[in-house]
Amino acid sequence: MKRTIIPASLIVVCLALAGCGSTTRVVQNTDTCGKQMTDLQDALASGAMSQHEYDKARRVAIERCNSRDTH
Repeated sequence: MKRTIIPASLIVVCLALAGCGSTTRVVQNTDTCGKQMTDLQDALASGAMSQHEYDKARRVAIERCNSRDTH
C-alpha cells in the first residue's frame, strides 16, 4: 500500500506545482504606424471589430507609435 501512495502523492504534487508557474507573453509589432492604422480601418470596415474596439486599438497604436518616435 505504501508503495503506491508515495508515487501517487509525488504525481499529485508535481501536477499541482506545474500550475503555479506564470507565463509572460511579449508581442513585438514591427509594422509601420501607417500599416497599423490601415489594418485597423480595414478591420472596422469589414465588421471584424466594433467602433469601440477600433477606437481603443487606435488609441493604443498611436501611443505606441509616439513612444517609438521619441526613443
